[in-house]
Amino acid sequence: MKTVTIKADADFDALLTGLAGRLNTTKSRVIRDAVRNYCQFLDREALRKQMREASLKTRQQALDAAEDLGTADSDGL
Repeated sequence: MKTVTIKADADFDALLTGLAGRLNTTKSRVIRDAVRNYCQFLDREALRKQMREASLKTRQQALDAAEDLGTADSDGL
């Protein structure tokens, strides 16, 4: 395993130490899990954004198709 060093103020170290104690694990494990969870969160947010954009595009296409049908209907077709 690689070693990564971070600088942390006393408050952050106390928070990290307390969390590691609550979870009965190491500070390193807490940091690794937090980074993995944050990456998953960012991936989900990116997917959510893509899905929303696709939904809006599909919605606009449906509105355009409905308008075309309405125009054709009023033309007596």
